[in-house]
Amino acid sequence: MNQEKNMEIKTAKEFLRSIDLKLYKHASNYKTKINGFSSLTRDKQNALDKMFEEYYMYIQENISLHGYSKEIISERVSLLNNYYNFINQNNFDNVFSSQGKFRSTILEEFMYILFRDLIVEKLSAIEDVNKKIKIGGQRAYTNLYFSGSNFLNFVENPEIGIHQKDQDFAIYRPVKITVENNLPLNANLPVVAIENKTYIDKTMLDGSISTAEKIKAGNPYCLFLIVCENYDVSLTIDPKYSKIDQIYVLRKAKRNAPNYNQPIFPEIVVDLFDEVNNHLSRDWSNVENKLLTSGKII
Repeated sequence: MNQEKNMEIKTAKEFLRSIDLKLYKHASNYKTKINGFSSLTRDKQNALDKMFEEYYMYIQENISLHGYSKEIISERVSLLNNYYNFINQNNFDNVFSSQGKFRSTILEEFMYILFRDLIVEKLSAIEDVNKKIKIGGQRAYTNLYFSGSNFLNFVENPEIGIHQKDQDFAIYRPVKITVENNLPLNANLPVVAIENKTYIDKTMLDGSISTAEKIKAGNPYCLFLIVCENYDVSLTIDPKYSKIDQIYVLRKAKRNAPNYNQPIFPEIVVDLFDEVNNHLSRDWSNVENKLLTSGKII
């Protein structure tokens, strides 16, 4: 490789070292690919150079934006659309296998960028100096279970365990759960859980419905959302019956429709943001107030 190419890789690695890759999921995906740069074919190396150059400009502009006004969110969506367009126009979706989750991590990372400033503001308002509230991809708590090797063991010292589900993005609080003589178990209690999909089909929807039920069994006050680019479920199926609070289809299109690749609509992203913000701002449980004001308890 020539000196100019080495400089590009050096700059890329320096940037990737400067950010939290647990939060910037798409950047983390790039780091994996750049670390294996020498093993790639020449075509993939050239594609990766161009892709990272475009991503670097996209993420720098996004990081430089602050706040969450409609104007700021619309600007973020415009940057996102430009980045997607670059990938689509150059057919870079097909450079790396789908198992590498290149495209899916774009939305996962965007969720962090979208809600980052809101959470900082919320934590400042409640003076969460210990930073108990976290955001990002995480394994979210679903339920606690008890067990024992036999009846006597169960009576004398029941063992505890927890089930957790991977979430692409969550706003959560880590806790320690201790029962009698058992060692403490670490769990992440989500108040917002978001699944990100390039598209969602019936099989994926069924899986998300199951996850929503499990997470809401562990915390009924958790807001469970799906955010995807396209929809691929029969229109005769209505997910309203499920525990999913909302499905946001950012391109307002079916996967195989002629308009499947139309730009992401900023008003949908604004609505998504408002839904999360409202959930974090409203009372989750205030039976007395509901009784006195509306007479409706649930």
